[in-house]
Amino acid sequence: MKKLLAILMALTLVLSLAACGGKDDVEETTTAAPEETTAVDAPVADETTVADETTVADETTVAGETTVAGETTAASTGDMTKAEFVEFINAQTAVIAKSGTYNFNRNCSYTSPIDVGSATNVLNKIIKGIDKNSDLDSVVGGFLGIGTKTGTYPKDELSENYRVKATALKESDLGSFKAENGVYSFTLANATNPKKTNATPLSRFTNDFITHEEVVKGIADFTSAIKVNSTNVNYKNIKVTVTVADGKIVKIDYTMAFEATLALKAVFTINGSGAAVTKGTFSDIKY
Repeated sequence: MKKLLAILMALTLVLSLAACGGKDDVEETTTAAPEETTAVDAPVADETTVADETTVADETTVAGETTVAGETTAASTGDMTKAEFVEFINAQTAVIAKSGTYNFNRNCSYTSPIDVGSATNVLNKIIKGIDKNSDLDSVVGGFLGIGTKTGTYPKDELSENYRVKATALKESDLGSFKAENGVYSFTLANATNPKKTNATPLSRFTNDFITHEEVVKGIADFTSAIKVNSTNVNYKNIKVTVTVADGKIVKIDYTMAFEATLALKAVFTINGSGAAVTKGTFSDIKY
């Protein structure tokens, strides 16, 4: 009887322990489930959203690059915009024209010498009768500005036509405008028979062109035997480069071509034509 009771107590203890062990396993499993839920919870989706936001940040970078490609680039290198440059050159040349000193080098050469056909001999006889060392090309070329002029202004004499002018440029005058590391380049529109009244982009930049009145006076000063009935001069391919350093203009280069037709009268009416190219430089400018 005692032995049977001992066996029953032992079985009861074993079942009791088994029941406790089973309960612990269930609780551990229940605890593990929330951990698995946490591992696959919404924060993973939120991190993906963050990745998308990183993409937005990249787009902001692209926008910055667009800005850099525009005006920011000019600002970062210190170069002026077209509007700023126009205001700058007008102010600077006003000072240079009034009290500046500079070296000048100007060359104007024929691309087609003055041609008056069969009347060349007649005109040359008239001209050489006045000055044996002159001819049609040199006389007409004189008032067209043919030749080379160099020196330092104001030490060396320089016609007002060829000096630095106080420019009156407008923003719309500057074609093909470029600015790079303090060097500014632009073109000016063609001009036919321009006047020195700031009425054209060319005349707002320089006085280096001839007018009908100047041609008439130039011929009259040489001889009364030749009259000028009419002139027609077309200036084209006008290009300008301005170099700036330390906030001041230090050099101005310009080139242009022109074609001229003349109606002269000596014994009879004579029609002539010619063409030339001008290259001018103002350098070592001091204020």
